[in-house]
Amino acid sequence: MAEKNELLSLLNRRITEVANLIKEKNADAILIFNQANYRYLTNFTGEEAQLILTAAGDRILLSDSRFAGQIKAQAPGEMTVIMKHGNQDQEISDQLKKANLKKVLVEGEFVSATELFTLQELNPEIDFELCEELVERVRNVKDPLEIEMLRRAINISMDSFNEILPLVKPGAIERNIGAKLDYLFKVNGGDGPSFDTIIASGVRSAWAHGVASDKVIEDGDMVVIDFGAFYNGYAADITRTVAVGKVDQEMKKIYEIVHEAQRRGIEAAVVGNQGSDVDHAARDYITEQGYGQYFGHGIGHGIGLEIHELCQPALPFGKQELVNNMVHTVEPGIYLPNKGGVRIEDDILVHDNSPETLSTLPKDELISL
Repeated sequence: MAEKNELLSLLNRRITEVANLIKEKNADAILIFNQANYRYLTNFTGEEAQLILTAAGDRILLSDSRFAGQIKAQAPGEMTVIMKHGNQDQEISDQLKKANLKKVLVEGEFVSATELFTLQELNPEIDFELCEELVERVRNVKDPLEIEMLRRAINISMDSFNEILPLVKPGAIERNIGAKLDYLFKVNGGDGPSFDTIIASGVRSAWAHGVASDKVIEDGDMVVIDFGAFYNGYAADITRTVAVGKVDQEMKKIYEIVHEAQRRGIEAAVVGNQGSDVDHAARDYITEQGYGQYFGHGIGHGIGLEIHELCQPALPFGKQELVNNMVHTVEPGIYLPNKGGVRIEDDILVHDNSPETLSTLPKDELISL
C-alpha cells in the first residue's frame, strides 16, 4: 500500500505541474497522444491510448477492452476511463464536448494533419492549438522513482556488457554479439534493448550509428559498442570502445583525446550551465587536438521514458539550463573515415556542482581484448 501511495503522490505532482503549464497557455486541457507522456501521467503502459488532461487536473483516458484489466492494475487515483468501441476521433470528440472544453492543446509532434482536421470538423466550437514538448518540460526533471528506474536500467546494461566482453574477439560476428547483448538485457531483469544495439568494428567504428552487422571482427579492430536496456520503461544509453589485439597508434591517441574530452564535458554538467557549455567543454578540447572536423554530432541528450529526450527542436539540449535531477548523456566521439572511430558515453545525473556518473564501466584506459 505504501508503494501505491508513493506512486499516486508522484503522479499527482506530475499532473499538477502539467496542469499549471496548460493554464499558462490559457487553455482548458491538453490532448495527449504520446505513449510516454500518458504513461508518465497515469502509469498505464499500454499502447494506442489517448489522454485528456484538464487544467483542473482531471484525467480522461481513452483505451479499449484489451487493456481494461491492465489499467485497473496499473493506474491509481481518480480517472475517467473510456473504452473505445468505434470511431476514435468521434469518441475523443464526445469526451471533449462532455467536459465542456473551449481551448484544447494538442501534441503537434504526435497528431497527424488528417486527425487534427477531423477533430476540428467534429468540434467547430473548440479552439485547437498545437503545442510542442509541454509534458516533456515536466519530464525533463526526474523524480526519485524515475532516478531509481534509470539506475536499475543502467546497472542491468552494465552487467550485460561485462558478460559479452569475452565474445569480442577475432572471428566473432557483430550481429551475434549484439543479439547476445539484447538477450542478456532480459535475462538480467530488463525489458529488452532501449534502441538498436550498435556493434561497429574496424572501419565501421567510424560510423556513428553502425548498428550490428554481419561483419567479422578482425585483429587490430577498434569496436564501438553502444547499448542500453529498458527497465520498467526507462532507458539506459552507454557506449564503450574496445580494442581487439594490437591497434593503430593513432586510434589509441584519439581514444585518450575522447576520454579527456568526456571528462571535461561531465565536469561542465553542473546546475546553471546550459547543454551548450557541456558541448563546448568537450568539443573545444577535441578541436584543440586537431580532430574537431571528425566530431560531428551533439554532445548528448536526455534519457528517461524515451531514449532521446532534451533533443527535439522545441527543447534542444544545447539551449537547456541544467537543473538538479536532469539525467543526460555525455558522448563525445572522433570518427576517422575509412579508418575507425572512438566514442565514450555515460549517463549523468545533474547534482549541484557535482555531476554523478551513473554508468561506471571502466574507461580510463583503452580496454584491449
